Amino acid sequence: MKTFALRAALLACATGGALQGLDAEDRATGSPSLGRVEISTVPLRAGLVLYSATYTPSGKVLVSYGKQGTTDERDLSLAIMNDDGTGFRPIFSRRVPDRPKDNGLRYMVFADNRRVLLGDFVLECGGSLDTCAKPALLPVTFPAEVASGDHIAHRWSEVAVAPDNRHVAWTTLLANFSAVVFTGELQRGKDGYRIVAPHIVSTSDPFGKDSRHPDGTIPLPVRGGEVKQFVRGGQALSLVGAIDRDTPDSVVQDLATGRLQGITDTPGYTETTIFSPDERLGLTMTTRFSPSSDPAVLGLLPRPYPASLNMGLSMFAYTYAVTGVRKSRAGNVGPALIEIAASQKGGAYLGTNLNTQPDWVYYSPMSWHPDSRRAMWIEGQRGTAEKRIRIVKLPDYRAGLEVAARPTPEAIPYASSDLSAIPGLAEATKEAHVKVYGRASGYITYDRTASSITKTYVNFSDDGASTYEGRERTQADPRANSTYEADVRLTGKRSGVMKLKMTFGPLGGPTPARIVFERDTAGTPASHGYAQFEGRRIEVGSLVP
Repeated sequence: MKTFALRAALLACATGGALQGLDAEDRATGSPSLGRVEISTVPLRAGLVLYSATYTPSGKVLVSYGKQGTTDERDLSLAIMNDDGTGFRPIFSRRVPDRPKDNGLRYMVFADNRRVLLGDFVLECGGSLDTCAKPALLPVTFPAEVASGDHIAHRWSEVAVAPDNRHVAWTTLLANFSAVVFTGELQRGKDGYRIVAPHIVSTSDPFGKDSRHPDGTIPLPVRGGEVKQFVRGGQALSLVGAIDRDTPDSVVQDLATGRLQGITDTPGYTETTIFSPDERLGLTMTTRFSPSSDPAVLGLLPRPYPASLNMGLSMFAYTYAVTGVRKSRAGNVGPALIEIAASQKGGAYLGTNLNTQPDWVYYSPMSWHPDSRRAMWIEGQRGTAEKRIRIVKLPDYRAGLEVAARPTPEAIPYASSDLSAIPGLAEATKEAHVKVYGRASGYITYDRTASSITKTYVNFSDDGASTYEGRERTQADPRANSTYEADVRLTGKRSGVMKLKMTFGPLGGPTPARIVFERDTAGTPASHGYAQFEGRRIEVGSLVP
């Protein structure tokens, strides 16, 4: 399970005045459909420690911050300002109470522009946030089955509010490092809010029975993933997921039908697509523009059923390419500006790299101005505690209308409202031993225990045009070295090969999940080899440790 976003301080650089001057634009490049892409830094008052910033539905910016010397984000102040740094107006300042099993603070502004969901609390104004004077901080009560208990690691990791101002979606992390995705209704009571009518909308068991083979298993679509945003007016969710790769991408899950649709398709690490209000554009966190730290060698060769028959590579990819890059490793994680339709077509489309300086690294959140022509995110300077607010402007982009709010589905045929199963899911073993027959030929055996995963392909083909042979294996120890080995060949209409070994160091420490290249007594590097697919080849040795 990945380590979630770190919160650190940004000390304003201005001296002698209330505001630091706007940076000169870092980039003013062009795109055939977007036109100019202008990137700059939003100034913040001197002496403030930046925590986060996000656009509001009115086009203002909600800034969360502390004072110099502050180290605890729960000693929180909030202000509203313009996206050029002017009009800074504090609206809230007090300590947010500790709540066991929470996951820090979020800043999700309701579409009504009167409330902010912080995760376990709602900040509520009598009127608009723009003129808020005496906001109330009201607790949120989650369903008892996920609110607390030994089976819960964090009752939420990400939480989102629907455009209808009523429904929420969130991901609960269980004690066995699995996760469950929920939707529910947020009801206002006398003394706070309560989430009622919860539904589990993620897949609990990814294996079905194969009626044609008594010893066979049918891999099922894996719904769920880390929740990022309501889209399609509130009728679908943007999530982290997997469609064709063993490394994460962004997906959209239609809530009424459960249908999954890929939004990105890159062999490296990509997640968190935040859609513009017209839903034509997106910002996405990605390693695609950082070849020296992009773990694309792990996902270049598509493998069958990567969600249900996964190799457990996501935690290594995230820790190496995101946590390690934020901490000390050279590289970047975007964000990328993408056109959704072009991104869904895949191929060589990458979008526009919004990272402009190698020492500054993306942090969440990402958000959009209501005009769909401006977007915002946070960056931290590697090796320091400083953070800054970044903005991209698209002065030539002809935006569409904002997607109108639609009723968020409450009748979800595939979902379950039986939350009594949650403790059992948290205690469920991670073991699986299944056999998946190809629709055209052969089979895959998949064996997963708490510390290892082995996947063997024997003349496996679903389409009769391309065939897999070989084996891949992961042996994981988060506190010591872990290894992933693959000797897999794809032949036929589509062709490719993975012949590699990667050794990752501990997930913690100064260089998280470093790639170990030291040689053994026979002179063989602990990490070596390559992946190749349809003309592209990536060597393990091209990556930084």
